[in-house]
Order: sequence, then C-alpha cells, then structure tokens
Amino acid sequence: MLLKRIIPVLLLKNRNLIHITKFDKEKEIYVGDPINVINVFNDYEVDEMIILDVYKTKNKSKVDIEYLKIISGEAFFPMSYGGGISSVEEAEQIIESGFEKIILNNKNLKNFDLIDQCIKVLGSQSVIASVDVIKHENDFHLYNYINSKKLKLDLKDYLKLLIKTGVGEICITNVGIDGSMSGSNLEIIENLENIFEVPIIYKGGAKDYSDIKKVLKTRVRAFASSTIFIMKKPGGGIVLNYPSGEEKEHLYG
Repeated sequence: MLLKRIIPVLLLKNRNLIHITKFDKEKEIYVGDPINVINVFNDYEVDEMIILDVYKTKNKSKVDIEYLKIISGEAFFPMSYGGGISSVEEAEQIIESGFEKIILNNKNLKNFDLIDQCIKVLGSQSVIASVDVIKHENDFHLYNYINSKKLKLDLKDYLKLLIKTGVGEICITNVGIDGSMSGSNLEIIENLENIFEVPIIYKGGAKDYSDIKKVLKTRVRAFASSTIFIMKKPGGGIVLNYPSGEEKEHLYG
C-alpha cells in the first residue's frame, strides 16, 4: 500500500454513476456510464478507487455481484466496494469478484457483528469502516444517512470501539460539506486526532487539488473525493480528471 493515496469515489445507482451534494437526493445529477468512466481513470493511473452503491442499504437491495465482476474486469487499479453488504458471504463474493476491500457503514451503527465476522474471514486489510460525520452546534456527531439524522451516540466513543474491532482503515466523510466544493475542513481531523491508531481516509468538501495537499499534510493517509475528479466547479459539467504523476509527487507532501 502506498504511504499516501489519492482516491476517486464513484457513486452508483442502478448501474449508473451519479453525484450527490451533502447527501441530498434532491441534488443528485447523472455522471455517466461506470465502465466508460473507469476506463478513463485507467489512463490516469489512479492510486485506487472506491465504489459506493448509495441506495442499496436504504432500498434493502442485494449487492449486484455480477455487475461488480464487470467493473473489476475493466479496472487496472485496486478497488473497494460499499453499499448494501448484509452478510460475510456477500463480502466474500465481493472480494472474489475482484475487489480488494469491502466497506461497511450503517450495519456498524447497530452492532459490530458483521464487521467482526468480515475481519475474521477476510482479514483487517480487506475491511474499511465508513463513518459519516456532521457538525451541529460547534460539535461533530455521528450521522445516519438512512434516516438523515445525527445520532446521540458519542462520536469519539464510537470510533474507539470501532478501532478495537481491528478494522484496517476508517473513512471519515464530512457530510455537511460533502460534494459542495466549498473547501476541505480540517477541523474534524484535528478534533479526532486521537483516532489515528488506524489509517484514516478523509472525504468531504474539496474544491480543487490544493485541498488534497492540505489534507495529506496531516496524519490522514488517504484523500478521497466523489466530486473534484469528475467536475471543475460546483454545478459545472462533467470533466473527468486526476493529478499527473508529477502533480501527485507534489501533493503527497
């Protein structure tokens, strides 16, 4: 694994790619065909990619394993998948389909049974815990994207328990600014300084490549975005992009 990584995030819906701002389905736009987009990113030689099927859990739909096989067959880079994973058997199928890691989010808010099982069967290196965070009254809270509500469960306590499972990485998404291109907010990273016992991926708010460097200067191990690698400005047209090799060396810090 690279010491620092820059990760495009693609959001799936019914085998199409979409973009969403601040987790608001009213601000959803169509991006394109996943296979075409992945082939463009092959040419960019991306470090790795995250694929999130954003409606699978909410709609209680099964993971589309056959389509994941098609996607992985096109990609020349490591990929992680999240969305609707409900059993360790499903997680195994995702890995067998060609993905390196699985991502669990909503199931963890109920209990850690599934993540414990996945870690035991797949190994810590193959499991990412996704944590959605929202700022409210000058403090950060856990956020449940299924019902669009912040949770009473203490964020830091939850993260400490999550780390004890032995999870390989934690992806922190700053919901209040995600997809807005208003600029990455390092306050959440500084606020959670004590959680860096495991590698952290940060996602949320980036406006351009300068935010990549800003985030990777911290103890965060990877920068992820579902926005800046598909458009150049808020509300703009779809423009796929990714830093060149020379740019990446500069951005890694």
